[in-house]
Amino acid sequence: MKKIVSILILFFVCFQNIQAQKGIDSLIQAEKNFAAYSVANSTKEAFLKFLDSAGIIFDKGKPANGVMTWKKREKGTGILNWHPQFAEISASGDFGYTTGPWTFQNSSNDTVVARGQYTTVWQINAKGEWKFLVDLGVSNTPPDLATEVKKIDVAKRSSSSAAKHDSPVIVENNFLAAVSTNKSKAYKKYLSSKSIINRNGYLPATNSADQKKLLDLTTSSIQYKLDGAGMSSSMDLGYAYGTTTINGKIDNYLRIWRWEKNEWKIALEVLRY
Repeated sequence: MKKIVSILILFFVCFQNIQAQKGIDSLIQAEKNFAAYSVANSTKEAFLKFLDSAGIIFDKGKPANGVMTWKKREKGTGILNWHPQFAEISASGDFGYTTGPWTFQNSSNDTVVARGQYTTVWQINAKGEWKFLVDLGVSNTPPDLATEVKKIDVAKRSSSSAAKHDSPVIVENNFLAAVSTNKSKAYKKYLSSKSIINRNGYLPATNSADQKKLLDLTTSSIQYKLDGAGMSSSMDLGYAYGTTTINGKIDNYLRIWRWEKNEWKIALEVLRY
């Protein structure tokens, strides 16, 4: 009997891995389709097409419903383009994120006048379509020549076998409390070998040396306000976003969390200042 159970568990895990692999390819394609639609039809039309009805964007330092906000905006003539560089998906195969370089041109014949790194959190809706839940980027980054997508592969828990654990809201509040006490110790506790850190002016920091450099430059006087959060159905990926105040200036942040080795770790952090 135990042998049969073990075979069934192994089959289930293999099936999940296959489904997740299919899912991450479709997630990457959704991001590419989003960018292509932006180039062909305008940024406004692209955001309205790919935003989830409850999706969040950031408008003048405040989180806002993306669809309602973009409907009020004028259709611009500039070209916003981007492509995924890193991608990760939940074990459920219906929730994930991508991050990669973006560029902006006043027209297709003009040179790039702005560039940065975007991050988008995606979820499959009731119609089986990938729609994005939150989007936040940084700017003034150096040119990045990477063209291939790196699929971040970290063992995920299945929702059927996982015991319930703290939500991203709880771990986010715990992290913010730890940061306010000792920034270095907080990041040491919550970063993993697969973490990504995005900041204005820098390429994504994916190794400990680059991460330390950016964290040393990050002021400890940031005031955080958590505004919202979400989590995959398999409880292995989640996100939290909010508002920051640095020397009186208001901006935003996005932190994606991964349930890794029985605890939450930072998968990706976007902090603008």
